[in-house]
Amino acid sequence: MIPLGIREFCQADLEALTALINRADQVDHTGFATSAEDLAHDLVEPGAGRTKSVLLAESGDALIGYTLLHKATGDTPRLMAVGAVDPDWRRRGVGTALMLRAEERAAELVDQRPVPLDLPLHDSVAGARELAQSLAYQPVRQFLYMVCADALSVPAPIFPAHIALRDYVQGQDEEEFAAAYGEIFADHWGEEPYTLADEQHRSRAPSFQPEDNLLAIDAKDGMAGFCLLDPQAAGAAGPTLARIDDLGVRPAYRGQGIGRALLLAGMKRLGDRGATSVGLFVDAASPYPAVHLYESLGFVTQDRVTIFRKEIGAPDQARD
Repeated sequence: MIPLGIREFCQADLEALTALINRADQVDHTGFATSAEDLAHDLVEPGAGRTKSVLLAESGDALIGYTLLHKATGDTPRLMAVGAVDPDWRRRGVGTALMLRAEERAAELVDQRPVPLDLPLHDSVAGARELAQSLAYQPVRQFLYMVCADALSVPAPIFPAHIALRDYVQGQDEEEFAAAYGEIFADHWGEEPYTLADEQHRSRAPSFQPEDNLLAIDAKDGMAGFCLLDPQAAGAAGPTLARIDDLGVRPAYRGQGIGRALLLAGMKRLGDRGATSVGLFVDAASPYPAVHLYESLGFVTQDRVTIFRKEIGAPDQARD
């Protein structure tokens, strides 16, 4: 066994944790690569009752792994854990030790028992599935990571006559965007309530750029949908890879081709900024025809993210 210590994150760890996340992402290509400024921003939760807790694994002076626990709000409290082990320290029990401590921490963060703890794992990350299964996590949902390798050849977007496309305006669009986001994703699996505080936090991130947020606007009734871009989600080799973070259309506007037009507009924007490939995530069990839309534009599945779940904390036993 390697000498291993697990402790809570403190602000002095920010640069080292950023470096660890980026080292792991160079191997795993999970899209977690970040800057110290963005990581510091992301670790602050804007909503009441929501918490992020970070555990670090060390061997000597080396930071070799981390787990970030996110406590979600909603009708049923739940937690999610993400993390990584330094590629040079894998298959040595670090991930198992981190998750066992994360389960203890999860039980401390909630009042009711049991509470689901979700673990999203890329199928392409070696050993991830085996780790989850060894700790008795069960698969409950799967998301596809799809990539269009020739994003420059897609057709031009065509919006309905009553819809105009424009960029996000800070100081103007926060409230309506928050309402639209909450409405669009209200019935999506695993989504939390989305508030104005959430949107204000997102739009104040150091890396936030208004031009990465395309809005479909109905001049009469306001925001119909949006396409959020991540032009920095680059792969380690090959064509420049960017990503579409979120694509959504309000229920009253569905079936009019707005989602397809927003997707094409987003791909064109990313292409204009140097991307030749575009990736995105989609719920494999979505009740909407999203997968068919993406396949019609040349997207193919390159990876899968499986959500593994474990109930933390058994109910109290009845006493005589």
